[in-house]
Amino acid sequence: MGRSISQIIPQLARPLPRRGAMPWLALARTAVAVVLLLAWESLGRMVPDLIAGPLPTLLRLVELVHSGEIVPMVWVTVLETVGGLAIGAGFGVVLPFLVQMSPRLSAVIEPFARAAVGIPKLALSPILIMWFGIGLTSKIALVALMTFFLVFVATFVGIRSVGPNLIRTVAIFGAGKVEIAREVFWNSSQPFVWAALRAALPWAINAALVGEFLAAENGIGYYIHHSYNMADITGVYAGMVITAALVLLADAVLRLFQRRALAWRPDNSATSLH
Repeated sequence: MGRSISQIIPQLARPLPRRGAMPWLALARTAVAVVLLLAWESLGRMVPDLIAGPLPTLLRLVELVHSGEIVPMVWVTVLETVGGLAIGAGFGVVLPFLVQMSPRLSAVIEPFARAAVGIPKLALSPILIMWFGIGLTSKIALVALMTFFLVFVATFVGIRSVGPNLIRTVAIFGAGKVEIAREVFWNSSQPFVWAALRAALPWAINAALVGEFLAAENGIGYYIHHSYNMADITGVYAGMVITAALVLLADAVLRLFQRRALAWRPDNSATSLH
């Protein structure tokens, strides 16, 4: 009885250990990357008017780096993505905890929350641009809408996944409602939250780009759309490569935060995508 609730919960909720990534995984991924590059090069040679090959795309990226043009465009898109993700995910995590305090309210809201996930948020982008203008605000609002429902539903499911036996067990140790919410519901729902965040991240970046396609003065999406209007196919592919690199980098950063947040688990590889 000398241990605190925060020391007891990780032991009650600990998952079965799993093995980490196999040694051949990096080799296999490298092989796949090489095959994709070769296929890209072949298609670029076959239809050069529609597909820019890897070398012209790389040269354009080097040009963007040397000119410094890549910095402001990436910075704008990152601001839109991070701002929208922080707002959408923040409300998506907090609101389920408020809703779960009332079982009746939870039962009323759940079907509407699930149905709202299917609403095409990208279709709302012209309306948001009309409301908030062509600046950062409209893109942040679009990203927030795109990510809110995904995180909300995932957090809601994570809270609902907590078994009553676990709640009764920690209550026996003297846990109050606040401790149960923090140590049981939060710790149990964290894997769901992080999985939702990593799933929502590409959608958040794409939402920012869609907003930039429609109306913007800078950003990766603006560069891609401008290149398309100028029939600059190499610029379009360079923008696509920058976007893909941004998604990979952002996912790596998010995975690092995930590992730190789930460090209390004996093996958090079970809750992360390698």
